[in-house]
Amino acid sequence: MKIGLVVDSTCDLNPGMLARYKMEMVPLSIHFGDLVYLDRLELAGEEFFKKMEGTEQLPTTSQPSIGLFFKKYQEMAQEYDVILSIHLSAKLSGTYEAAQMAAAKLADIEIKVIDSRSASFGAGYLAILAAELIEAGKSITEIVSRIEEVREQIKVYFTVNDLTYLQKGGRIGKAQAFLGSILNVYPILTIHGSDGEILPLEKIRGKKKILQRMEELILNEIAGAEQVRLGFVHGLEIDKIEELKANITGKLTTKGIAFQTDLNWISAVLGSHVGPSIYGSVVIKGDFLKL
Repeated sequence: MKIGLVVDSTCDLNPGMLARYKMEMVPLSIHFGDLVYLDRLELAGEEFFKKMEGTEQLPTTSQPSIGLFFKKYQEMAQEYDVILSIHLSAKLSGTYEAAQMAAAKLADIEIKVIDSRSASFGAGYLAILAAELIEAGKSITEIVSRIEEVREQIKVYFTVNDLTYLQKGGRIGKAQAFLGSILNVYPILTIHGSDGEILPLEKIRGKKKILQRMEELILNEIAGAEQVRLGFVHGLEIDKIEELKANITGKLTTKGIAFQTDLNWISAVLGSHVGPSIYGSVVIKGDFLKL
């Protein structure tokens, strides 16, 4: 049985990784007034954030249409027996729902749509796990079961200079409680795979201390693991994410923990909702290939 794999543009996997794991990608869209760009295909990285900083009107975003998913699934049905579609948390976007609705319109092929309950590399790592299980010859039932188990273990930690973007974009969730912070106090936010919502974690005074606390939280999450994969994502705070990555990987090396890291710009769609000051890490630990 041949299984095809679909992700969306917020998974933050680079083109090389998508090609390596034979993933099809459906893009979300970014709107700057009347101008519409396809996430990662037409607008990404530094270009997006510079454009964002240069306009007074905040960009808006939109999920892929049901028709776009339908077309992708229809094309893949010519090659695959089953399609596995993994997407951004349903609590952050309607992308998962659109994929489900498109899948329901295709009766001739089995399509499994999964809510990653995560964002960025959180969804991306689940897709990589799925690809590796496909390569190992596992059945679709085994793969879905393993993904649903592993997503509970994924943690996202990130920070921003302020919550304005999340507030205006309507994605702030329970982190609403952090609004109105005093000057020089920064939030640490999290997304846990058991829920998929942005949650407030801590308020930290000072940029240097927030970097230290992010490092502590990530290392505490990793404690006791024999192997770990870390995805580092950023907007324009490139120096901060590089320092965070260097500090963590240095300590993991000293402790003898096997690790793999990835570093990428956060997608323009996610960046629209968190702002250019975003930086953080996605943590997944353990031997997740074991069934």
